[in-house]
Amino acid sequence: MRFLLFPSLILTLTSCAELTDLHCANINWYNFGYQTGLDGKPASVITGEAGICRASATPPREDLALQGYRVGLENYCTPTNAFRIGQRGEELSSFCMPEKLSLMRQPYQSGLQDLRLSEQIKGLEAERDRLQDQRDRADTDEDRRAEIRRDIRALDRRIDRLGDRRLLLAFIN
Repeated sequence: MRFLLFPSLILTLTSCAELTDLHCANINWYNFGYQTGLDGKPASVITGEAGICRASATPPREDLALQGYRVGLENYCTPTNAFRIGQRGEELSSFCMPEKLSLMRQPYQSGLQDLRLSEQIKGLEAERDRLQDQRDRADTDEDRRAEIRRDIRALDRRIDRLGDRRLLLAFIN
């Protein structure tokens, strides 16, 4: 049994080394660094990737990756991007310079508020759809339909107000 495992282990390790060589040969180091910075990730991600590629046939270009990282992080560390990060409900990265981070906090909070408003709108729209289905059922009497129509109009007004608040948030950010 040992004699069968050893060749398969060698084959597996050889395949892994070939995949690593192929991976490292195809990395655009500048773009990798840029995307890492743009995603607000730490520079240690680059160091880790470079460490993997040091053992490959293609040496890493950590210098290019760090150049790209600086540009990507510069694009990440903007108030406009902070608003988008909040809208997605993601955490704001702390890898920006403190003065940039302080400019990002309010737009980030506005983005989170926009996300909450969006979720409220979706909930109200689901409730409106449920009421419309109930209104359209054949067994709903006319008095109940009139009541449902009033409820739907009230929901539509709430949805419109929340939509206006979202629009205002996007406008000021």
